[in-house]
Amino acid sequence: MPTPLQALQKHFGLDSFRPAQHEIINNLLEGKNTLATLPTGAGKSLTFQLPAFLLPGSVLVISPLLSLIRDQVQKLNTNGIRAAQIDSTLTPDERQYNLTAIANGEVKIIYTSPETLSQPQIHRLLKSIRISLVAIDEVHCYSEWGHSFRPSYLSLPHLSRALKPHAILCLTATATKKVASDIRKAFRIKVCDHISQPIRRNNLRYSVIPCQHLQRFSQLIDILQRPDHLPAIVYVMKQEQCEELSAYISKRTHHPTRAYHAGMSTADRKKVQDAFIAGSIEIIVATIAFGMGVDKSNIRSIIHFHLPKSPEGWLQESGRAGRDGKLAFTYLLACGDDVIPLTNFIRCRELTERTLSRLITTLTSQGKNIVIQPYQLKIQLEVLTSTLDVLLAKLELLNLIKYSHTSWRFVKMNTNFGRNFNLLDYPKSHRPALQAILNNNHRYDLHDCRADFGIAPEKLYQTLQDIKLSGECRLQFSGWQKHYILRKPADQIDIPALTHQLNSYHQEQLASAQARLDAVQRIATTKTCLPMQLEKWLGIQHPPCGTCSACTEPPSKRKLPHQPLEDLKENDIILIQNCIHSYGKRLNNAQKLTRFLCGIPTPYNRHFFLYKRPEFAAFRHHPYDTILAYAKALMGEI
Repeated sequence: MPTPLQALQKHFGLDSFRPAQHEIINNLLEGKNTLATLPTGAGKSLTFQLPAFLLPGSVLVISPLLSLIRDQVQKLNTNGIRAAQIDSTLTPDERQYNLTAIANGEVKIIYTSPETLSQPQIHRLLKSIRISLVAIDEVHCYSEWGHSFRPSYLSLPHLSRALKPHAILCLTATATKKVASDIRKAFRIKVCDHISQPIRRNNLRYSVIPCQHLQRFSQLIDILQRPDHLPAIVYVMKQEQCEELSAYISKRTHHPTRAYHAGMSTADRKKVQDAFIAGSIEIIVATIAFGMGVDKSNIRSIIHFHLPKSPEGWLQESGRAGRDGKLAFTYLLACGDDVIPLTNFIRCRELTERTLSRLITTLTSQGKNIVIQPYQLKIQLEVLTSTLDVLLAKLELLNLIKYSHTSWRFVKMNTNFGRNFNLLDYPKSHRPALQAILNNNHRYDLHDCRADFGIAPEKLYQTLQDIKLSGECRLQFSGWQKHYILRKPADQIDIPALTHQLNSYHQEQLASAQARLDAVQRIATTKTCLPMQLEKWLGIQHPPCGTCSACTEPPSKRKLPHQPLEDLKENDIILIQNCIHSYGKRLNNAQKLTRFLCGIPTPYNRHFFLYKRPEFAAFRHHPYDTILAYAKALMGEI
């Protein structure tokens, strides 16, 4: 077997490792589960790609970043390293081709997402082959106290161990002591096998520029026109601001600039990202998702047009600049006007114990096998998408429910032109149902198949999935469902006590989010070194950098510049009263009305198209608690 250095030279054309890479790889070769905390640009990918040549079988890489997966697979295949992905971006033919190659042992590095790995058929396939290493990227998403907790990560410890790998590698760029402890405990990693590198990069210059809102625009243009500041990413708070600011920059600088946000189609986002990587676009105006996993080392500047939500986010996003080791810059255009909308988004997630009790009752009243439609449930309970996901995850952690799988409730099926669909290829008992679905001009409700044909919905759904993979028919699924198993009999569940426990946890989550935002404000107005303060939040102690704006410029203001907040006037009160009168059936409690008036894009507001009403977001510049107090008074809820 070649040494790690020989493999590095042969397969990657490099003569030496970056700091910590060799130590991590040796740990994995020795079969030690390892947590690696490495800053952006430190070469995390090599720590799981190189072992693929030193260990038998395949390496499984789990990442939530589909753009990263696609880019790395393309790059590895171009370099002669057989890699493949299994995720939601593939066509049926691509998926089947990759699955066959994986089953035949032809793929050395397999990429997938947490959601895809949890699919029973995918996990069964991976258990049938030899997986030598499981690498989990962005592993801070596992911890419920991390800045970007993702419930899809909860099952990864169990799913990873079930594959019986030689070692498990957990990777992240930032983790507080609490988050790192959660990760080590879940993935059975010893403290001595937590390998970390300083997150500070000497080539990165941090600056905070306190300014009023309108001053931000001129400051932004000034920064983008400085020498050696392009390519650049400008981060904004909301999707609509991406388009507006992109047009503004294009007009003022004449540099190729594009917007990037979740409201764009997948094809448009891919086009923008590819153009930015190729260099034909110099400036991207984006929400914070852009940049995660994007393989572009020569980004010269990162500009936060609005306040970040957390110190971890500030660090991660800033770290996307200067990964080539050359001088790079990161700026925060710090305006106190951002505090209200960011605080409002935290406050609008408040829930009553009655809502939490309804959620628990909805789950426990179904018996052992639970099926929910998240979209409908979010509207019924009036909760945000992220809030519902976290609450369900917490109920899993409390051992009330266990996630099983996902499915679709409705299906519409048509034969593909030029393909032969033969019912005889499928179970005899399913053929009448398949024929009826094929003859139906409308979508079919799979909840009816037991009564109509005596078939369990999950059995028929599996057959439909097989047909979809065959490519013989075109299937359109809708009505996404999540399946859970109730861990204890319903009559043994103390719903009031569980509701109180869930409410306490939810309040802690909101307090944690507020603490992160408060820390951003505190660091933005600090008189001491910016990187030092950001690192202190993560529990890291380092001396001042000597190069940031706090180290080199006169002390900043103790408070961020902001527009004076005006009290509500008589016309404002009349507007609220008119909304109560006009939308009483839709906005029938103070919380709904406040979310509407503060412009919170909840599933409820979107489902009933309330965001198109002229009064929507009329008080977006006012504190949520102030509007809620007026709404309660005017609706008699005090």
